[in-house]
Amino acid sequence: MLNIKSRFPLRSSLIALSAAVVFGCESTPTEPETYVPTSRQGQEVEAISAAEVTIRARGIGQDMATARDDARRAAIWVVLHGGSHPLLIDRDARRAFEEHQEDIFRNATDFITDYSRPLSRHQDGDRQIVEKEVRVNEARLMEELVALGVITDPMEVLVELGRPRIAVIPQSADKEDKARPAITMISEYLQERGFDVEVPRASDEVDDIIRQAAALEGAADPMYELALQTGSDIYITVDVEESSRRIGGSEVLRAGVSAIAYYTATGDQLGATTGHSPERDVSGYRSVVEEAANAVGNRITRQIARSWINELERGRPFKVVVSAEEGQASAIGREIHRLMRAVCNESTRNAAGSSSFDYTLRCTEQNDAMDLLLDLEAGYAGPGVIERTLDSGSLLIITAGESGHGSDIVIE
Repeated sequence: MLNIKSRFPLRSSLIALSAAVVFGCESTPTEPETYVPTSRQGQEVEAISAAEVTIRARGIGQDMATARDDARRAAIWVVLHGGSHPLLIDRDARRAFEEHQEDIFRNATDFITDYSRPLSRHQDGDRQIVEKEVRVNEARLMEELVALGVITDPMEVLVELGRPRIAVIPQSADKEDKARPAITMISEYLQERGFDVEVPRASDEVDDIIRQAAALEGAADPMYELALQTGSDIYITVDVEESSRRIGGSEVLRAGVSAIAYYTATGDQLGATTGHSPERDVSGYRSVVEEAANAVGNRITRQIARSWINELERGRPFKVVVSAEEGQASAIGREIHRLMRAVCNESTRNAAGSSSFDYTLRCTEQNDAMDLLLDLEAGYAGPGVIERTLDSGSLLIITAGESGHGSDIVIE
């Protein structure tokens, strides 16, 4: 990982003295009428960790000092309101924040851990405009908003509701080696936020029964089979693109990392994001891949936290595959259809063979596949009994019939 500190000198007394020499013309700003930033312009440059993010922000002021302070407050504004994943995610949060915004922006330095010297500066009429890179402690800012009652910390909600189990895998087996540094970085982000993470290898053996269950709906995807094997509720596919070019006598490298998150039970996409590194004169791609993955890990983690909360309000998703005993498949199929609707609030029949049935359920009363199995066993009124073949996270495979075991999963 790049040493970001090299671009953000610490604000020691020596640096403060140097800044005073360079910008001796700056004066101490007078008390403004409002602390809400004037510019409100900036963009995320990179995520340093799960807690910190760097914003390139523009400041506007009557003199250099006020423009500098406006840039710092603009960086806070971007984290709160800007980009694709702001902390103030809806109208209620933004309305609640209005009561506290003057205090937050007045104390902007409480949420800033470092900043650069001006990257650019110019005059526009009677206004000074400056650009700076500002490192914002997003986690500390979120804690303050939670304490003020402006937002609810999605991670605290997940503690009560239950965090999803997440698998992080390459987009395809042939890209695994290239994607491995990014997979590791994204996994670390998720683990820092308290998620249970699995990082399987593309070469890991997948049980035949899982291959059959995955293929019942159509063409099989080896990476989806791998996600089912891990028992994940959510899986993330990671892809990496690398490029290089020559500048002068040096070769500079650049990397892009993309991640797409899916619900394992339904295959529905819940989030996607892409991050790019700057061009770097480095000896190998690993550092630029990790730099690009930093931003991706931060964004996809927040997408998952928010989406999972909404998903659980609708019902925890499960994929259930039923194998019925031949000769009784018709009666069992009708009873299974009734049972699925009775046990969970949403039931969708995805595919069926001559004696195999695939369902997606959304359940509000069952916390895991074993809870679901017990309720299905208790409610079953068809021929024979229901027995468990496999339960793994959001996947449940069962048999039904007089003999206590059904046929193999039949793909037609």
